[in-house]
Amino acid sequence: MIERQTRIAPESRPKGIVILSLALALGGLSACQSKVLKAENSQEILKNEEFENKIQIEQLPPAEAAQGDPSGAYVRLPGPEPVPSAWPTPTKKDKGKAAGKNASKPQVGRASSKTANAVPQAAATPIVHEPAIEDGEGFIGRRPQNDPYRVGEKVTLEASYFGVVAGDMTLETRPFVQVNGRKSYNFVGTAISTSVFAMFYAVDDWFETQVDYETMIPYSYALHVKESKQLRETRSVFDWSKGRAFWWDKKIDSEKKVEENRKEWELPPYSQNIFSAAYYLRSFQLRPGKKIAFRVAHENENLVVTAEVIRRERISTPAGDFNTVVIKPKIELNGVFKPVGDIFMWLTDDERKFIIRIESKIKIGTIVAVAKKVEPGPLP
Repeated sequence: MIERQTRIAPESRPKGIVILSLALALGGLSACQSKVLKAENSQEILKNEEFENKIQIEQLPPAEAAQGDPSGAYVRLPGPEPVPSAWPTPTKKDKGKAAGKNASKPQVGRASSKTANAVPQAAATPIVHEPAIEDGEGFIGRRPQNDPYRVGEKVTLEASYFGVVAGDMTLETRPFVQVNGRKSYNFVGTAISTSVFAMFYAVDDWFETQVDYETMIPYSYALHVKESKQLRETRSVFDWSKGRAFWWDKKIDSEKKVEENRKEWELPPYSQNIFSAAYYLRSFQLRPGKKIAFRVAHENENLVVTAEVIRRERISTPAGDFNTVVIKPKIELNGVFKPVGDIFMWLTDDERKFIIRIESKIKIGTIVAVAKKVEPGPLP
């Protein structure tokens, strides 16, 4: 018998931009379990009709779904741009910031993928990278000059805890989709525990997030959790036309009780969600000494993530040897940095910027995830 309750569930605040659900699961490790939780009619119980009514995600024709524009050419899509013109009112500090090296470059684009053969036309005015807090180097408008993402790319990382292999995590880019009529990236990640570690805590989680191809802002995400102690479905939608963020969470715990939670808040333009943030970091030009800042909206909080590029380092992994840049992210709320522990990320020092190593300190010990396979996707 499943008991349904409506109450505020404990918040799962982001640990920097380490978005891998296995790391979060290990932080709550306790009882010995041998498999994921089972509950009768769980799929129907966890269904979220409000989310489904707010977002329409459709498949594109195969040819269009497989194609991006690695050159980074600025692309004008049909329909209105999904970002409000201004929020909040720019401060004097914001107005004085440079918009990046590309602020004076002309816009070159095309009406849509349906008019790909049209002759590009220069814009009458320069395309400035927004928002002001972000670094604009390497961008034309909101798009990176060199698109780091390829449909079919996939990085598989092996996660260890106290020196014991706990499971595999993947980050991949799947075929483009259409979200409310706009072509969008489709980013997907998974976290699966090994059979040995599942004797202590079983994890079979995955997430997906859709990001607008032109503006690089997310529309939605879905987190699907199957673990020893919980079944959970979390959804989020960013309604850019209204400047509102929506978040829903449904959970069945080990006692077969149902917890439900819903949040809605004001959404700053150009905000990332907790899952799109790690992908978005790859779009910036990364070199030692730089601090990359961007907004993240999550669970009724509007945060600023600052990722400091500490150094270059050559490392060896099961997937091979790589030249990397080492990133240390921090989270800021209302001008104050939030303690999230030490987190370090190693990204390949090239145009693709694959995440190939993560170290994250949790309550007990440190989780280390290292790439064991890198599939770069087809050449452009």
